[in-house]
Order: sequence, then C-alpha cells, then structure tokens
Amino acid sequence: MNLDNVPWCEKYRASCFADVKGQELAVDKVKSFLRQFPRKKAVVLHGGPGVGKTSLAYAIAAELDAEILELNASDLRDRDKINEIVKPASEQQSLFRRSKVILVDEIDGISSRDRGGLQALLKIIDDSSFPVIVTANDIWDKKFAKLRQKCDLVQLRDVDYKTILEILKDICLKEGCKVKEDVLTSISIKARGDLRAAINDLQLAGKHEEFEQIGDRNKETSIFSALEYVFKNAKIDVEMLRVFDSVNMPIDEIFLWIEENIPLEYKGEELAKAFDALSLADVFRGRIYRHQHWRFMVYEYFLLGSGVASSKKYNRTGWTNYKKPTRILKIWLQNQRAIRKKTICQKYARYCHISVKQAMKDWLLIRFLLKGKEIRERLKLTEEEAEFLDRKV
Repeated sequence: MNLDNVPWCEKYRASCFADVKGQELAVDKVKSFLRQFPRKKAVVLHGGPGVGKTSLAYAIAAELDAEILELNASDLRDRDKINEIVKPASEQQSLFRRSKVILVDEIDGISSRDRGGLQALLKIIDDSSFPVIVTANDIWDKKFAKLRQKCDLVQLRDVDYKTILEILKDICLKEGCKVKEDVLTSISIKARGDLRAAINDLQLAGKHEEFEQIGDRNKETSIFSALEYVFKNAKIDVEMLRVFDSVNMPIDEIFLWIEENIPLEYKGEELAKAFDALSLADVFRGRIYRHQHWRFMVYEYFLLGSGVASSKKYNRTGWTNYKKPTRILKIWLQNQRAIRKKTICQKYARYCHISVKQAMKDWLLIRFLLKGKEIRERLKLTEEEAEFLDRKV
C-alpha cells in the first residue's frame, strides 16, 4: 500500500494499548473487561468524536491477535445478513488469528424507531463466543437502555491539549515536516480534545509552508466533560462562563445532572454553597418562564457554571464517575401517572357532562365512585387505567 496518500489519522492509528495516549483509565477498564470475559460479552466505548474509540477497538484486536468483524448501523438493519454472515462468524474460530472480535462502530446511527437493529445487536451479544466492541458518541440515549445493561461502559474523555501536542510533535518527526511550535500549540488547543481533527489539521499544515493559524472548532461538548470542567476547576474564566453553551441538552436537564452529581464532588460548606448557587440559578429560571425575561438567562448560566465552581477553594484532581439523574426517571413516572389520571377524568367528564377541569378537582371522589366493575365498563376504561385506579395511594 502507498502510504503517501493515506490520511495521517489512519496512518498513525494506535496498534496496541501503549499507543492509546491520554486514555489510560479507559485502557485499564478495557483490560479488566477482557480479563473477566465472558462475565459480560460486550463493552461500549463512548465519548466525543475523535477521542480514539475506534483506535482503541483496533488496539484491542491487535493485543488479542484477533481478526476484526466490523459492522455499522446499516448492517444491523439487514436481518438476512445478520443470520447468514454475522451469526456463523460470531460462533466460529478465526482461520488466521488466535481470536476474533466483533466491532459495531457508531451505534448512534440506529434511529429510535429502528427496533430491529438494536434487537439484532442484542442477539449478537447473547450468541457471540467472542468479545463484542460497540462505539458510541452518546450511550445515554434512552433507546440504548437494554444495551447498557448487557455491556461494560468505558468512557473516553477529550484528550488533553498537552497530550495532543506531544503526539503532533512525534508525527512531525516521523514525517520530516517542519511546523512552527506556536502553530502546533494552536492546533492542539483549538482541537478541543478531538485528536483526529488535530492530526488532520497537522497534515494540512505540513503540506502548506505558509500555514499559520487555524480557527476554533465548533465542537459539541458532552455533559460529562462540562461537569468535569465545572466541578474540578476553581478558577473562573471565560470558558467557565460558556461551558454549557455547547452541550446539546435542554437547560432543564442540565439542572438535573448538576443536582445529581454535586454531592459526589463537594462536602460540608462547599456542598452548601454549590447547592445555594444552583438554587439561585433556579430562581432566575422561574423568572424567565413566568415573565419571559430572557435577559436573565446570562445569570442562569453564570450561576450553573461559575457559581457552582466558585463554591470550592482549590482545584480538584482525579476521576469521578458522574451519574445520570435519577429524577429523570421519577419525572417520567409522575408524567405517566398524570396521563392516566387525565384520561380517566376525560372519560368521566364526557359521561357525566361536566368539564375535565371539574373532574380533576373531584378526583378523590371520582376514584371512590369508580371502584365498581360496571361503571368502569360503561366508561370503557382500559386495563392500564383500571390498574391505576386500584393502586394504593
């Protein structure tokens, strides 16, 4: 193969665990998964674009001297292909290597309506005699709930710019290209943790001697990276003021993530100050909703980022396993209960020729009146609605 025309991000892809830079914790977790296989048959490598998920998957294969059977989201939609090719391949030994791994790359490509694709993947995991590696940008989507239960989850974090800088310098040395130190530093910082993007920019810089600077990348930030930045840093800077701007998540959900994870980082007085900042942010959120004063949003974001961060006296170190908010599930359950109550009141109001609003006010009385089977049949209540009425309050 002529390597002159190969993109450098492919040419210098990691070929073993030692080549995976800046992801030492993730590598340790992968090693633990492999040692304990088949306690769980699959591992999900998740994180932002360009952090090395696919590279780590290929490093796993190299370390195991394994053949890779690679699939993507479109392959999973073809059930015939799964049954004819993937299923036998996932059960038979490799002819040329010691082992085999199945790589399902970019699982995010499966739509929430594509139930067959996810079911096919779960079936592969159950039947496979070999490790299954899944990569995803966001594994916390609710459509992946069953997948998360079957897999070990390994998060790859944005690569630190200093690590990126060292990798770029090493590539320059191997390629014999001369790029100014300040340009390499600029590329490393403005890649914002995306190693693949940084290597692509370096290749462009290496081909153009006049190359000086590169613009900022509009990179989406994961909620985990944003939380880490707020919870670990005590210094208030411009980045802290806009830390949640690039998180693709409703502000109400960001509130829940912060509320859930503050106790994991802060104790005592710092914990009280952090929750005080969060409560003040909630005050401004209420004013925005009630009076449509959108200019208050700047205070809301300031308190969520800088306000919470300033509650600590010094920078934090180490890694924290941030948790998904449990209140999201509680809110969903409450919404389901509200839906059941409303549909019952609508049927009762229609039957009794009263308003739904009045029926909702008389809910306790209605619940008592609807104990009989005959009245439930007249209102044509569903099994779910009848079960809801029979639950203990």
